[in-house]
Amino acid sequence: MKSYRPVFLLLSSIVLSAAAQLLMKAGLLDIKLLNISFGSDFVPALEIVLQNKMVLQWLLGGFICYGLSMLAWLLALTRYQISYAYPMLGLSYILVYLGAIYWDKISEVLSYERSLGILLILVGVALVNIKTRPAT
Repeated sequence: MKSYRPVFLLLSSIVLSAAAQLLMKAGLLDIKLLNISFGSDFVPALEIVLQNKMVLQWLLGGFICYGLSMLAWLLALTRYQISYAYPMLGLSYILVYLGAIYWDKISEVLSYERSLGILLILVGVALVNIKTRPAT
């Protein structure tokens, strides 16, 4: 019976990486709502962020997802060639784009140009991973 663990590890890394991006963006949007600038007043701004539980939850969730994504990635690399696995990370761009559009917290605008770019990434991932038959 074929083991699905390597596929699960690779897909987990991709999904967790995308989730990390979206969660950190959510936290940064909350920071923007607090009218915090990380310019010259870094320490006071950091204190405000550390006192805001919602911002901390989003950011901490993003950091945890990144850590788990990295762990899954390292384990996946023990099973896959890097030339196969690395292009698959392009799928995270698609997940982030869709999440940024459809998650009300972020609500980015759908655009034809970006959608075409995402479609090209999808085609590129498919092309890189086509299995060719050896010449006979």
